[in-house]
Amino acid sequence: MSTPHTPKPIDTKQWQKRDRDVAVDTFIVTAVRMPGVFEDPSNPDSRQLIHWRGGGAYQQGGSGRSTSFDTRKWSTTDPEIEVQIISKNFTVSSSAADHWEAPLAKPYTTTDIYNLLENKRLNYFLYNGNGSGCLTWTTRLVKELEDEGVLPAGALVSFNEKVAKVRANPKYWVPAEPGAVFY
Repeated sequence: MSTPHTPKPIDTKQWQKRDRDVAVDTFIVTAVRMPGVFEDPSNPDSRQLIHWRGGGAYQQGGSGRSTSFDTRKWSTTDPEIEVQIISKNFTVSSSAADHWEAPLAKPYTTTDIYNLLENKRLNYFLYNGNGSGCLTWTTRLVKELEDEGVLPAGALVSFNEKVAKVRANPKYWVPAEPGAVFY
């Protein structure tokens, strides 16, 4: 496929060796409050923007850990989104306004999720400026995991119900979909 865009490689610099090829117990999506980012930038009492990211959670050495599968935009002029894989020493972020989780329906590792991201070209992704790009991307990840039988049937429906709940909260801003396109 010919495209004027060049996908950014998946950034694994913050993915520690100890968290690679680890069996995931639960897949979690967090709705994280974005500090200082509001629907009306001149009014800090307006609804606060929510950033969505996925993660594989597991126990390691008696403590909960996770590998985060996240997106970030580098500049206002470049629509390309970078996918990041980041080791975390917790399962759910303390800055999460809410989260959704599902047990895995079959054995899958953090490295398996990384391979799925590459095989399904989830880093071929452009923010379109019209909505929540991170939610578009995370929704696609949940769908791909369900389609592969990693998440149980109905996981995407359940996740969308959680999104609707967070979107209905008057304190949080979840822009409309779709906020991005895959190419």
